[in-house]
Amino acid sequence: MPFGAQVLEGGRVRFRLWAPAAERVDVSLQKAGGHTILLPMESREAGWYELTSDQATVNDLYRYRIDGFGEVPDPASRYNPQGVHGPSQVIEPGQFAWNDRSWRGRPWEEAIIYQLHVGAFTPQGSFAAVRERLDYLVELGVTAIQLLPVGAFAGAHNWGYDGVLPFAPAASYGHPDELKDLVQTAHHKGLMVLLDVACHYFGPEGNYLSGYAPTFFACRATDLAGRSIDLTLAVASEFFIHNALYWLEEFHLDGLRLNAALLQEHAGELDLLEALADAVREGPGKHRHCHLLLGHDQRAARYLHWHDHSAPRRYEAVWNDGAQQAMQELLTAAPAGAVDTARPLDQLGACLSRGFAGGGSDRLLPTAYVTFLQDYARIGDRARGERLHQLTSPRPLGATVATSLLAPMPPALFMGEEFAAAQPFLYFCDFNPELVKNIAINRRKSFAHLPGFRTTRTRARIPDPTEPATFQRCKLDWNSVSQSPHADWLDFHRRLLAVRRREICPRLTGMHEEAVGYALIDGRGLSIRWTLGDDSVLTLLANYSGVPLAGLQRPAGAVLWAEPGEADHALTQGRLLPWSVVWLLRVDV
Repeated sequence: MPFGAQVLEGGRVRFRLWAPAAERVDVSLQKAGGHTILLPMESREAGWYELTSDQATVNDLYRYRIDGFGEVPDPASRYNPQGVHGPSQVIEPGQFAWNDRSWRGRPWEEAIIYQLHVGAFTPQGSFAAVRERLDYLVELGVTAIQLLPVGAFAGAHNWGYDGVLPFAPAASYGHPDELKDLVQTAHHKGLMVLLDVACHYFGPEGNYLSGYAPTFFACRATDLAGRSIDLTLAVASEFFIHNALYWLEEFHLDGLRLNAALLQEHAGELDLLEALADAVREGPGKHRHCHLLLGHDQRAARYLHWHDHSAPRRYEAVWNDGAQQAMQELLTAAPAGAVDTARPLDQLGACLSRGFAGGGSDRLLPTAYVTFLQDYARIGDRARGERLHQLTSPRPLGATVATSLLAPMPPALFMGEEFAAAQPFLYFCDFNPELVKNIAINRRKSFAHLPGFRTTRTRARIPDPTEPATFQRCKLDWNSVSQSPHADWLDFHRRLLAVRRREICPRLTGMHEEAVGYALIDGRGLSIRWTLGDDSVLTLLANYSGVPLAGLQRPAGAVLWAEPGEADHALTQGRLLPWSVVWLLRVDV
């Protein structure tokens, strides 16, 4: 990296910092025994300070002293063992003994994603504890785990999007080598490891960089929400691209998901996404699969086109919030029974057939969209963090699960979804006392417009995100997995994913960017047909209402998935039972 502490050949350490507002910068080096050495850095052009020293060694702790008084951590720190307010540590990444050199990743068509928060996934909340659960994920049938951001943040727990040291894995999760061990163990088990990155944004606590490099950040401050970096600035865009390369190269990750906010700023920033993709393809992506994903935004389509199948797309896929919203709206209406579901059904049909509802994306591959029912934001943005199984009945939920997991789009699950975890996923953070009070107040005020939260008394029931107990409530209870109904939901997901891996994933390669049609059936049902890469035809017949749906025409193909009895009604009587989904596959020999 062109910044931070780099161990050079021969053991010397080079320190490099961009501090354009500083008159003087020293490296404050903590040596064994507790004594500190001050090493002056040389001022270079354009605000850079640099020092190469043989007095620093691997594992030494250090800070930068700005203008003779304030000591700050390295914004490009590889590790801050005492948290974001403490010193950084000199790390030699080459000391980790990788044994996954034969791993080349998996094709995107095989992706089945499991999104998880390291701190809440297990009681221990660590990289090592996630590694111990990998066999469970293999048995579930997923092929990729996607970690929420792990860059160091203030306090002991956070969603991860308030990071301020985006190169340093959070010390509360473990040492960088423990993350590397998690990744290579996952590779040995056939699992990809993806990561959400959010280095374009710094949280409200621990952002020391803004003090000596204020131009690094956009002029507009977002108060409690932190600050975004100015990606029109060359040094900031370089920081952003190197952060992506760092995770892919030093940690052997298989892909990254970038925030949709990068598509919502200035036109010049759109080119940054192209530059990042090109750097990945010419770097780690030259030798193995490195998948780049984007958050939901219709403007992402320009990065997903595959004009020539001999050249890879810049980005593999975008998360499709539209399909999630349509399915959630169907589920919300489910308790009412026979309701008019034509509008959300039309949106769902559009999302499953051409990606986004609306125009502009008809020529994209189905695999360019990640379909999901729940993720950290959809659950955590609810006042009480409820999961979908707590908001709807089992049969409607099962129908939407079967829809999302067997459609050609790569599916994603959020941790615990597969066994209907009783634990919520609430918004939580661990900031200093000055921030805590305002965050709790603002959180509760944000729900004041909703029924049930319009009085101070009712809003007081919303869990305080700054209370340690709020975070503890979100930790999954793994003892419940073997008990009903959790074991039943787990078996349901395992059976669906086994069908996907066996019958659908192998047929996705070679699909074309062509328009896919869908048909609404009496305003309550949906029929879609996809031609897969081997010219087989996958058909969805579904009834998303509480009353039977009659008058169906039997499509060609063998039944790929249906709950007991549902296929017989659909294929012999032309009727779909309430909340039933039938998948068929026609293979021409």
